[in-house]
Amino acid sequence: MGNDKDLEEYEKEYLERIKKNEKVNPRELIAKAKFESNFEPLDPLDFVILGLFRNGISNIQTMFKRLARTSNLKIEKKINQMRQRGLLKQDENDSFLNRKFNPKFNLTDNGKQEIEKKIKELQEEWDKLVLLYEKKDKEKLRTGMEANRNFFPLMMMMGITNGMIMGNMLGMNHMMMGDFMAEVDYAYDAGYADGELGLQDGGFSDGGGDGGGFMDGGFQPGF
Repeated sequence: MGNDKDLEEYEKEYLERIKKNEKVNPRELIAKAKFESNFEPLDPLDFVILGLFRNGISNIQTMFKRLARTSNLKIEKKINQMRQRGLLKQDENDSFLNRKFNPKFNLTDNGKQEIEKKIKELQEEWDKLVLLYEKKDKEKLRTGMEANRNFFPLMMMMGITNGMIMGNMLGMNHMMMGDFMAEVDYAYDAGYADGELGLQDGGFSDGGGDGGGFMDGGFQPGF
């Protein structure tokens, strides 16, 4: 089923590119679809990491600090997977020591397309929520917010929303921000789950955190 879905997506991409009079090799698109089918779909944390790279994060240690309450091993695994699927690449000008202890990464063209596409989708979702809020449709607003719960940190980081508006939306349904985001580990780094709603540096504070995997013998998992 997953492969069929991936092929359908690339069929749509093929048709869109034909409409734009772009040169398209169907075999390349099919090969790309089969390659992508080997990976799980990108999840909200994947997009948060891509968003941080988009916003200027370049090295892994800073990524650990920005997502201080998210497991460093989880972050390492995510970055490795995104390198394998061609969304990130290691900085070619990185020094040997940096490559071992604090490697730098850049978004590839595919990585840029993925995060920009997601930002556009989230803007559309946010606009729907704003409309429900303005209509004071509490039940549908609550349902919509719960459906987008895991993407709110990314919405905030990308400047789509801010803590005050979200607080008002939650307040309409007598919901507390800390409770609402309690199970989203990377939400703590944005201040959501703490109820602080930190907005510095695009929504994520530096938050401290430990060295995270490099100082104990270098960065081992495939970098």
